[in-house]
Amino acid sequence: MEIIDKNFLDEIAEQQAAEEIGLLEEAISQSKELARENEAEMHELIKHLKFQPEAIEAENEKENEQAEILAQEAEERLQLKEVDQEIVPEEILDLFSLETQIVGGEHPGHYWDITPYHAWGRVYPHNEGGVTVGSAQLVRSERKMFLYARAHGAGLGITDDNDVTVYGRFFYGFRPRKIGLVRVYVPFVTRGWYQIRSNDKWWNSKEAKAEVTLSVRLFQYYWGAPQEYKFFSKYKTNGQDKNRLDRFQSLYSDPMAVGSNRLVIAMVTCKLRVETEGSGSLAILSFRRPDCIFIPGVRFEFS
Repeated sequence: MEIIDKNFLDEIAEQQAAEEIGLLEEAISQSKELARENEAEMHELIKHLKFQPEAIEAENEKENEQAEILAQEAEERLQLKEVDQEIVPEEILDLFSLETQIVGGEHPGHYWDITPYHAWGRVYPHNEGGVTVGSAQLVRSERKMFLYARAHGAGLGITDDNDVTVYGRFFYGFRPRKIGLVRVYVPFVTRGWYQIRSNDKWWNSKEAKAEVTLSVRLFQYYWGAPQEYKFFSKYKTNGQDKNRLDRFQSLYSDPMAVGSNRLVIAMVTCKLRVETEGSGSLAILSFRRPDCIFIPGVRFEFS
């Protein structure tokens, strides 16, 4: 198989993630001016109601302690204690019974690639006084991503954003022998859990959000459009929720016209995003070992 410079793949992965993070940071920055006005109004209201700063600080501390207790309870209850032996449904095992690790495209048909050619992971925290923790471990030989994102809010939540974005990326390769059309089918299995909590009361400024997005994008002479699937999204201002995220999902890339005898790269991305504002706000997405995001392989459909 034609060799692609892994530094090139790292640069592309970093660049595309940085562009997305840049847009998120810009959105936060643009909201600051209005948020400062709201913060000034809130402080005037607090002063008018004769709330003592010490009482507000004590309430914030109590909320943070409660969020920490709930986070520990959720991990003890929801985190797997051993490797899940039933991670791949039986029908997926059947599909992969005739796989090979190196694929070629001499004729129209389906070609499997089960071992990623390259892996890349990064954590991007945005901290304004709360807690922002993340990790990204990718193991090519196991075909698994071990990703984790956790954020705790701080303060009144008006001008303090505490967010974490975690990326995991696998790269796969296919070399068509003829001119044709390629699209990629990506099955994936998730074993993990989430927790989200916010106690806004009457402040109207505290919130928590958690999202998991999967995407696939093709490259040969240029990068095609990404095909994204947001398979989990949860938002809270008042209330809490936690549960397992054990699912089997799949998605297709956009089709791409390809030339002959040049490698086609499929970049498969899993992105975790947690956002919190205000003390007591909490958002966790956990796919840490023995939980994981498992991609048994990708299928290049060549015609």
